[in-house]
Amino acid sequence: MDYALPVRRAILPAMKGDINLTGLIPAASIFGSTVPLKRTFPFIRYGAPITSPFRASGLDSSSHNVTIHAFTKPLMAGESVIESAEDRAYKMAAAIDAALDGRELALEGGMRATISWLGSNCIVDGDETDAWHAVVNFLAEVAG
Repeated sequence: MDYALPVRRAILPAMKGDINLTGLIPAASIFGSTVPLKRTFPFIRYGAPITSPFRASGLDSSSHNVTIHAFTKPLMAGESVIESAEDRAYKMAAAIDAALDGRELALEGGMRATISWLGSNCIVDGDETDAWHAVVNFLAEVAG
């Protein structure tokens, strides 16, 4: 069974409820796959998952490769850079990892998703000249 939607519906509130993550990115700036045109930096976007059947030990379940994208610009005080966008991207990636890795999240319908961090990459955002993009990958394995 494909649990992509329930996994997303569990991961987003888990991130919004993590005070270390929301100390860097406000909960109101943590979005699903659709980001409003009038968003402010920093923000998070839930990427499109890759879902595969998971039938170990006879389970009718699914496994999900989930990517969380975080975008940031430099932290400024007037014209002075307090923290570079690159440094902020690495901090955000670490906070996303800490918020989700090792978590077991309850899903709609009684199933549970075990979340494992697979790795991160921080890169210059090609759409914004002064922005950086953190790409954080997870595996969500769903079982009853």
